[in-house]
Amino acid sequence: MDIGIVVHSQTGHTHSVAEKLREKLATAGHTVTLERLEAEGEVRPGVKDVRLKSVPNVEAYDAIVFGSPVHGFALALAMQAYLRQVPSLAGKRAACFVTQSFPFAWMGGDRALRQMTRACQAKGATICGVGVVNWSRRSREQQIAAMVDRLSRHLPS
Repeated sequence: MDIGIVVHSQTGHTHSVAEKLREKLATAGHTVTLERLEAEGEVRPGVKDVRLKSVPNVEAYDAIVFGSPVHGFALALAMQAYLRQVPSLAGKRAACFVTQSFPFAWMGGDRALRQMTRACQAKGATICGVGVVNWSRRSREQQIAAMVDRLSRHLPS
């Protein structure tokens, strides 16, 4: 299966989780491409016009994973902009994950996941897995391992 992982990461935390998922999927025999989503210039709360350096094309992938940090109790603006620009995800399986600094998913992670999954479903994707990593928790590594395992089992059809 050809799987794309599109990740937005400012500090490297979200990218490190995406890399672990890429390794797990590749070890299982899938062709996996990790694409990093970057915004042009500084993106801060209240910015309406987020410009992206590139818009990864996901048409060639059988399944897609979207990963993003949580900013201000919501999905990062760069990922929101990207998901608005994706033309179609019809017939694709998708998984979504977010990383956040707060210790509990209800402190923005759940909301960001809802935003992400709704955007994907509106473009025609079938959501097959989601996850939140709470970066400040001591159990972070266990959370990452469990999420990577869960997504790697449910993403391929």
